[in-house]
Amino acid sequence: MSAPARLGGRAEEIGFAGSAGAWPAALAALLLAAMPVSMALANRSAPLVLALAAVAAMASQIGRARASAGANVLRDGPALTPLSVGIGAFVALGIASYGWSADRAQTLRALGEAAVPLIAGAVILRFLPRVAPRWTGFGLAIGVILGGLICIGELRLNMPIRNAFHLRAMEFEYNRPVLTLLALFWPLAALAVSARRGVALWLALISTTVAIWFSHSGTAMFAQVASVLAALLAWRFPRTALAVAALAVTIVFASIFAFGDVAWRVLPDATYDALAWAHAADRVEIWRSYGAAMLLHPLTGAGFGTSVTLGDTPIAGEVASEFRHMLAVGHPHNGYLQIGVELGMAGCILALATTLALLWSWRGLAGPALWARLGLFAMVAATMLVGHGAWQAWWIAVVFAGAGLVRTLLPRSDVPQGPQGAA
Repeated sequence: MSAPARLGGRAEEIGFAGSAGAWPAALAALLLAAMPVSMALANRSAPLVLALAAVAAMASQIGRARASAGANVLRDGPALTPLSVGIGAFVALGIASYGWSADRAQTLRALGEAAVPLIAGAVILRFLPRVAPRWTGFGLAIGVILGGLICIGELRLNMPIRNAFHLRAMEFEYNRPVLTLLALFWPLAALAVSARRGVALWLALISTTVAIWFSHSGTAMFAQVASVLAALLAWRFPRTALAVAALAVTIVFASIFAFGDVAWRVLPDATYDALAWAHAADRVEIWRSYGAAMLLHPLTGAGFGTSVTLGDTPIAGEVASEFRHMLAVGHPHNGYLQIGVELGMAGCILALATTLALLWSWRGLAGPALWARLGLFAMVAATMLVGHGAWQAWWIAVVFAGAGLVRTLLPRSDVPQGPQGAA
């Protein structure tokens, strides 16, 4: 099915006339469309929304399978690929790290927090492309417009909604919502370029951009610039863009032990002055502190999720005194470094191998199907470079929502087509 075909259609054309699984499919699409609104109002709600959407998508697929004689809900199951093996190995390492964790209670909490959006995300990737109604893109655009307008209005009008409900009225409360908008930006951007009638899509892109640059999220601003550059490069030079992305991620992981020290030595004072509003100097000190902690357990790390409480573990007493204070901030402000601190070189190698396998799997793509994926990839990669905790449930949910919608709205040519789109 072409991308524009997902923008409209009468009820009977898209399965509203009682076909098996139609209503759960519509519910899944509506829930994902509502995610930017729910995040603007409650900025940790993405995991619940994704989980409900996953249940609805699976229910829709089961209904379709029952309506087809002899059909199996797991037909055409995912093949064993380097990407799936890498993901499985990384998850297994995270679970196994409980055995050597510096804070086993925190590792269990982190694993539990990550499990729900991870499982729900896998279900969305598996089933949403098979069942999503044709209006999924249009519905998502409306949700993004509303979410963007809420963020803009709150930030420019002294947060009337949060004040009305006696919630904490701080500008950083909208950092998560604008990152959510940015994760959904790329499926909509590619759809807008492909669509003949895409006013709502373009309004969604404008709403997202304005919300990001009205916010106080330097991470979102940086991530949007990086992702736009990556998408433009992929549009003009697709193979080069994939190679650049692979090289960039490899360099980051290869230098992760010394990431903070390199930044400390290389960045001029003018950079700290210009980025004082983003606490650039503090971030570099945090990177140096967590890098020092990583050197103490370089092979397998301190255990999954332990960055949150690392300052309260015996590891804090092992690092040099000038680095101990910053270990109490709760996370390294760098997802790559967090992997190194918690899962060591083993985790970095697995994460890098999985990332390279993902990029390699896109080598046959071109046009919107590629640059939308690479735009989302660059957004996630850039956010991890300077953002907060990598395993926060809302972040995992948002990334999976973006990936599932890219896969749904911009099917690749080498996967089988389901009733409503690509698998």
